[in-house]
Amino acid sequence: MPTTPATDQADYFSTQVVRTRRFFLPDWEKRLHDEMNLCLVGGGCEWCAPDFVVDRRSFPFMAFEFVSKGRGSVTLADQTHELEAGHAFIFDPTTPQVIRSGADEPMVKYFFNFTGQRALRLMSDLDLPPGSVLRVADASRVVSLLEEVIDHALRGGRFGLRAASAALEHALVLCADSRQSATTKIDPAYATYLRCRGHLLRNYPVLSSIEQAAKACHVSAAYFTRLFQRYDTETPLACLTRLKLSQAAIKLRQPDALVKAVAAELGYKSAAHFSRAFKSWSGRSPRGG
Repeated sequence: MPTTPATDQADYFSTQVVRTRRFFLPDWEKRLHDEMNLCLVGGGCEWCAPDFVVDRRSFPFMAFEFVSKGRGSVTLADQTHELEAGHAFIFDPTTPQVIRSGADEPMVKYFFNFTGQRALRLMSDLDLPPGSVLRVADASRVVSLLEEVIDHALRGGRFGLRAASAALEHALVLCADSRQSATTKIDPAYATYLRCRGHLLRNYPVLSSIEQAAKACHVSAAYFTRLFQRYDTETPLACLTRLKLSQAAIKLRQPDALVKAVAAELGYKSAAHFSRAFKSWSGRSPRGG
């Protein structure tokens, strides 16, 4: 079945954000009765504004959210929990929710919305009921998988949606398998890794090297790289490149997009270098006006 390309706009997306990598799948209702794959609706990563607040009595979909940086709180069915990096929470259409970002350390969080019988069975099998708040032990692996979900959804193509749904299921299984009490604390080195990775995620359009990112995070490039070796599944350079190219894929869908202009905007010194990198990443040459 042909799929409609993802868009980065949806009526329910928050506007109280300073940066986003989001997607919405307009044809989700066509997949509602798919028994084999999770019916993914939308999701992404949001850099919350200091005054970020979501206050809803109901919501049309099931939701999984994961905090990768900063602090905040969530109230689910009148139960309030403090949030920081490594916390995940789940709600469904019957769960009133209030999500707040801390003003001093605004949250960076991933969110994914899904629906259908497959989703209900999966969350039941994983013992992740609506209202759950948990600390994830293998948070770096979860973040990597959630990045894959976004990448696959934005890339599109014949198998993009299937890959996105599979990556999200993998992340949910990993959360269930490595869950800890919501009050469990994380070690300082891991907190530094999250800060460094967050800097890449937030500033990738203007970063030209890992050395530049490391300097901004007040660590050496060697330590920056070691943190990724310890806690991540990709190198910081691979992460930076992937972020740039997934953003390029969105920009190149615009009718007036120029390959040369997109390359320059994302910090590539030449369109030829950008084109080679894009083809290596996506399997096809970039197309623009």
